[in-house]
Amino acid sequence: MIFPEDYKYVGAATEARPGDPIYFSTKYLIHFGDEIAIYQVEAEEGKGFMRPVKSMEPIAGGDEVVEYPEKVDTRNRTKLIELAASLCHGGVNTVIYRGSDEHITFVHQPDLSAITEIEILDVVPPRPSWLVSVIENLDGAGVLGDLTLKFKNRILDLRRFEGVGVYFPCTASGLGRSLDRDRVDVDDPLIVGCEVSREVFRDMYPGKDFRFLNTCPLSNDLLAPEGPFITRCCQSERRGITRSGGHLGVVVHWGDGAPKIAEAIRCLSEELKRG
Repeated sequence: MIFPEDYKYVGAATEARPGDPIYFSTKYLIHFGDEIAIYQVEAEEGKGFMRPVKSMEPIAGGDEVVEYPEKVDTRNRTKLIELAASLCHGGVNTVIYRGSDEHITFVHQPDLSAITEIEILDVVPPRPSWLVSVIENLDGAGVLGDLTLKFKNRILDLRRFEGVGVYFPCTASGLGRSLDRDRVDVDDPLIVGCEVSREVFRDMYPGKDFRFLNTCPLSNDLLAPEGPFITRCCQSERRGITRSGGHLGVVVHWGDGAPKIAEAIRCLSEELKRG
């Protein structure tokens, strides 16, 4: 697959010949003549913004190339690869895109394996999942578009554990009884939550027997990661890059907002690139 890492490397011309001047950073040139042709180009060494073309290697042309008819976000690499993959058939191997700012880019021989899937591991209620909601907004706004990521929601619904003698961490969930509101007055209660919930119960009811169901994605099999992941935790010391079940992931704090979540995803993306 050829997909320029930035549209600043893509030039356009109505004529394309060796020796013609091109912008010094141009790596690819789209020739809009009687037939569209795309070349990989190299400029002569030297000074100045415009330099002569030293070499031109054809990439695609004619019926191999289609122009996408609508304006797109040219930095949303995942979307453009997926679009190109759906359009490249019957001899077509390249799709040209234009952004609302008139910048141009293209995808040649799209490869869906270049897209990295990140699992979003979270619990509900409260609804909607805070982590899913924030990441959907970031992705929709193009904040993560250059990372070539897609996201898979894996959500544990705590309603499945409601019942007699079950206590959840706090009233925010809107579920049954909670440790911050209700007195635990039953024998052998089931505490459904994370390690902090367990320790809170022990502090409040020292010596009382109880059962514990750990809902933390980092510590249970109910929501164990199956690939690269992002999740959240109420223990700030767990924040950052981690591994769980052999999979690389990143942890954000329970109350982190969009900027910190976006930063965490970028850190995870860099770690994944390093292998």
